[in-house]
Amino acid sequence: MEFALVLRELMSRRLLLVLGVVIAAIAAVFSVYRIEGSTLKSRSLQYSAANTQVLVDAPSSFLGNLSQSFEPLDTRAAVFANFMASPAVLRVIAEQAGLSGEQIYAAGPVIADEPRVVQEPTALKRNVQITGETNPFRLNFESQPNLPTINIYSQAPTTSQAVALANAAASGLKLYVTRLEALDKTPRVSRVTIRQLGPANGSVVNGGIKKSLMAIVFVSVFVLWCVLILVASRFREMWRASAELSDARRGAALAEHGEGVTPQGQGGGLDAPGEPSSDVAHRREDDRVAFPTASSR
Repeated sequence: MEFALVLRELMSRRLLLVLGVVIAAIAAVFSVYRIEGSTLKSRSLQYSAANTQVLVDAPSSFLGNLSQSFEPLDTRAAVFANFMASPAVLRVIAEQAGLSGEQIYAAGPVIADEPRVVQEPTALKRNVQITGETNPFRLNFESQPNLPTINIYSQAPTTSQAVALANAAASGLKLYVTRLEALDKTPRVSRVTIRQLGPANGSVVNGGIKKSLMAIVFVSVFVLWCVLILVASRFREMWRASAELSDARRGAALAEHGEGVTPQGQGGGLDAPGEPSSDVAHRREDDRVAFPTASSR
């Protein structure tokens, strides 16, 4: 019943409803587009993700050698996964991807054995994370317990950029380790070999978010507009009712303090200023008839 009354009241204000539709449509458009000069340009709401995996191996791969243990390599993989988020490695990764190091935000893995107090970011670290979350290019590295592998996850505005960034992370780590081993003149048999286990693959993560966002904004703004119409209507009615009540109380007060004299035009009101009331005039006329003057005699 209440819903029907609300609909009837809204339909009686069609012009305001049309205005609300226009306002909601404008808000929906500007939620996914922005004005640049005299044109509308799409906002970067959609992004893609990609992933690949690298193996921290030895020159003589342990995968084909049963006598070789990979236990030292899994520890080294965990170290590399954290080290890949450092600025030194990110600069190399950015070179491979055709970007600058400042354009990439990277985060290393969380070690499960660490206490929760250590895992939780400090205020300074969280501030850096929030700042980095605005970067369109992001990398995340994870190491598997007891496995000499590093999982690389990338995020970029397009799928091709996300795939290129993930592949650049794998090749960047390999290039950095190779340069470091050459600089330290590490014997070839003692060097670490980074092997990428297949090229990265990626896809769009939030396809169709623009349409969904536009629909949500349109409905939200239009519903809010309808609520404002109803609130304004109720306020207007209450204002009128309070004004009428105030006038009635004022009239009653005047009648009470004016000894029965009521305002003009409400039955028994006052005549024009300086003139006797009609009742007084009738009494004087009756007195003349009952008591004639000397001239009439």
